[in-house]
Amino acid sequence: MIASWLRSSPDTERTVVWVDAPAQSVVTPAAYWSGVLARLRNAGVTGSSAASGDVREIFTTVVHLLENTSRPVLLVLIRPDLINAGGLADQLTSLLSLCPEVDIIVTLSGPGMFSGPRQIGVDHDVITAKALRYRETDTAQLLALTDTPAAAGDTERVAALTGGIPALVRVAVAAIKNLDNCSDREKVVERLVNRAVDKYTADHVLALAEELGELEFVLATAYASTLTSELARLVSSSEDTVAQVRTRLIVLEAAGLYDRVESEPEETWELPSAIRRSILRLRTTAGIDSSAHLSYLADALIECGRQTLALDCALDAQNWTLAIDIAEQYWVEMLVDDVDRLSSALRRIPPEMAAKHPVAYAIRALFDGHPVVTLGALADPPTMLSDQDAIDTAKDALSVGCIESIMLRLSGRYEQSAAVAHRLSHLSRRALEDNSNVVSRQLPFMRAQWAITYQLNGLLAESTIEAHLAYQDGLSLQIGFVARAAASTIALNWAMVGEPLHSLHWSECEQRHTDHGGRLEPILRTAGLVARTLTSLDSLSIDEAISTLDELGHPSEAEELWAFVIYAHSQYALTRGDPFAALALMRRTVSAHSHQHTDTSLSLPLLQATEIDLLLALGEGNAALALAGSINDPAAYPWTLTSVARLRQRIGDNKAALALCHQYGWTLESYPRAQMELLLVQAVAHWELGEPQSATQAWFKVCKIADQTGLLRPFSTIAASDIALLENAATTGSQTLAVFRKDPGGESFPKALHIVTLTDREQAVLSLLKQDMTQVAIAKTLYVSVNTVRSQLRTLYRKLNAHNRDDAIMRAHALKLTSRV
Repeated sequence: MIASWLRSSPDTERTVVWVDAPAQSVVTPAAYWSGVLARLRNAGVTGSSAASGDVREIFTTVVHLLENTSRPVLLVLIRPDLINAGGLADQLTSLLSLCPEVDIIVTLSGPGMFSGPRQIGVDHDVITAKALRYRETDTAQLLALTDTPAAAGDTERVAALTGGIPALVRVAVAAIKNLDNCSDREKVVERLVNRAVDKYTADHVLALAEELGELEFVLATAYASTLTSELARLVSSSEDTVAQVRTRLIVLEAAGLYDRVESEPEETWELPSAIRRSILRLRTTAGIDSSAHLSYLADALIECGRQTLALDCALDAQNWTLAIDIAEQYWVEMLVDDVDRLSSALRRIPPEMAAKHPVAYAIRALFDGHPVVTLGALADPPTMLSDQDAIDTAKDALSVGCIESIMLRLSGRYEQSAAVAHRLSHLSRRALEDNSNVVSRQLPFMRAQWAITYQLNGLLAESTIEAHLAYQDGLSLQIGFVARAAASTIALNWAMVGEPLHSLHWSECEQRHTDHGGRLEPILRTAGLVARTLTSLDSLSIDEAISTLDELGHPSEAEELWAFVIYAHSQYALTRGDPFAALALMRRTVSAHSHQHTDTSLSLPLLQATEIDLLLALGEGNAALALAGSINDPAAYPWTLTSVARLRQRIGDNKAALALCHQYGWTLESYPRAQMELLLVQAVAHWELGEPQSATQAWFKVCKIADQTGLLRPFSTIAASDIALLENAATTGSQTLAVFRKDPGGESFPKALHIVTLTDREQAVLSLLKQDMTQVAIAKTLYVSVNTVRSQLRTLYRKLNAHNRDDAIMRAHALKLTSRV
């Protein structure tokens, strides 16, 4: 491949020096560098230095030659890792550092000579063996080059059966080169390709393994799809130590038989899937029952806690019953550990088999995005859980119901999802009372999911209760990721209501559990980061808020807690006086998540309130008032009530603001931040209405809540001058207020806001302007004189700060004054 690349892009300015793989006689770095030196001189890279047989002198001579060369040099070193002595890797990196005109291409089998090939300290690229495999387009080109008459589907079939390994693709293409079209071509192609791959495996892979004395080891470990040293020892029944087995794997990797799996945190190897399948076929042909062996291995892997590998073995054995049983028992663990692998594994189960098993069917539906029909057991669960049938039905109901709840939630049907979660929660409690065997290790994960469902539906108290149960279960069963997810959910709930001390406690609980590192990790961490951002803002710890917001970033399209993320960004923007960027981000994100921004989602009232606050901060009172007017019942949620009441107070409608504040009635749940901000609205409104006693009463309550909770940020929602007036009148002596006044920061909202309002006659004139009527036509339509119309237009233009007809129409639209037009 390297030679082809060099031929296809000749570089006349560069000297290419090719050094073949060292022969068996070349066993030392000194001998290797002597060969490199000879190649350099043959290529015309010469110098006056001489060298003895000492490796340091030979290497120094090579460096001197390359330092003084007048042309750039490309060194191509084939398999220098075959030199077992150490130090060669350091010399190569040193050569690159000392000789800037030199580039090096090194081919290796495995990381061998470089302990960390991606951290070798010089500018480099790593091209893995997998990256060199043929894509379907490459395979199609090869078929065309060999004049092989390919039928529809041949390219895809060859690619799937060979895994894109170039050597296997070549033998596969040769095997079907002269194949005529026939009715069962698909089966014939598969048979011919498999036969060619099996011959290659026997002649090259297994022959090399035998040459290395590792044939039995390779045959035994081929039953596992991936291998760690410990797992290879188990599978091969080896008496070697784990360290000795690791050495054997490294030798096989260096020989090109095993691939290193870079994505795993633990050292992991695998046979290429096409080679592995071929070995299993060869074993079956030799009369060895691979199916039975794989099923046995699956049981052993379950005992070792390797459920995903066990599922792979059961599927390879085509033991569908065992595969379904593993999936139904351990789907939660596998969902967290490797969701992609679980998804692809379940698709290998024949649909007709999965359809007979409700849980397996439901899990497949979750990945495929299909609706799941609720089981009758969930709608009408058994009255007693004493017999096995009732236990099995209840187990299925919990698993299927949990999956259905997740699917409903993902589709934006939060109220339905919460209703299913509510029924499941009751079923799980009854199951625990009647027969604890019904409830497995999956229950903590389910409870954590129900908590998220309640949270997204705006049921924060129910969410906290369920998450608390999940946290306790996660601790007792040592399921760290569940405990962490539950703690972050609780932390976010407390942060949303304005209890920073409680939120900080649960954030600390969350951080006691390390990152799991799986595909679900970004989802698990969002709630905790939002919680920490909000608690930092509540204490006006701006640097900490910036840090967590940077880590949080903007929500992706797959982010379920997207509205909470936007809320955190917006609260930071309000605190720092930059509402415009937050408003733009919110509108973009709402558009991307429109299917989830529904009447049953907390996102709707939460972001309605947030948008009102951002518009108020920008001074866009008319737009804020129009949005507030679209909310049917502001008092239904603490966020909307607070924002609408504050808006009313800022536009000077103090009586309406007080009337809204008096609708505060969330007696079953505590919302200290909302209550504190509403009391601030009351205090300012009463003061402006000339009611100082009522104002100071509200102010006393504000300071009491602040001292109890440590909330600082709500004070920034009113003007500093109002704070001074109220404290001078009441003299509360609040310690929290004193802390705030030392470093108050900016005010989030203007003290007063001007609203543009039009009379009915002005609205009528504006409406006729939009219809392109002349002043005479407008006068006739309204039965008034032209002079009256001119007078009304002057007033209208002045209110709208407009200079002409088009300007007035545009300004009226921007101020949300055209709704009745």
